[in-house]
Amino acid sequence: MGLFDAFKRKSLSEQNHASEINNEEPNQSEIKDSDLINSAGNANTDSALSVPMPLDEIYKYLHTDFETRGYEDALSNPDISYRDMNKKLIVSNLKVLFKQLKQLYIDSLSRTEFHIKSRSQAGLIDIVELLKNRKDTYESHLKEINKMEEDLEKGEDYMIGMLLSYERGFLRGLAALSLETFNIKR
Repeated sequence: MGLFDAFKRKSLSEQNHASEINNEEPNQSEIKDSDLINSAGNANTDSALSVPMPLDEIYKYLHTDFETRGYEDALSNPDISYRDMNKKLIVSNLKVLFKQLKQLYIDSLSRTEFHIKSRSQAGLIDIVELLKNRKDTYESHLKEINKMEEDLEKGEDYMIGMLLSYERGFLRGLAALSLETFNIKR
């Protein structure tokens, strides 16, 4: 029964965590504060390492299969202006994600600072050190998001790769339409 007790303890811990962070507005955003490392302030750092950070959402977006999307878009509407509009939409969605995550980190930094002050006053030195470490992580992720925003504006390769991928897919779709239209076999 020890295995089931571990699941029960985890479930209770998750419920406590959920009740502590339900101070936010419902449906505030797709990415919740619970996505940040162990927001409840638990000292269990092993589980914190396995929790994805909101910054990972940007990397996930950058790794989206935009080539397939471009290919399908070309098959549905082979107009070049449609392609250009979709490329702008891809960048726009990324910028919205930047803003959303920056606000999430700023809010979390504010809450963490409050907890650092109150736990310091209570003399909880170990918890304060964990919270300071968490604050440093939030700050470094916020800096990384700001750098990514700048790199997008500069047109750095790793930030515009998604647009190149979309364009390649769109061109493949146009070629497929031409081959199908003229019954050309490769």
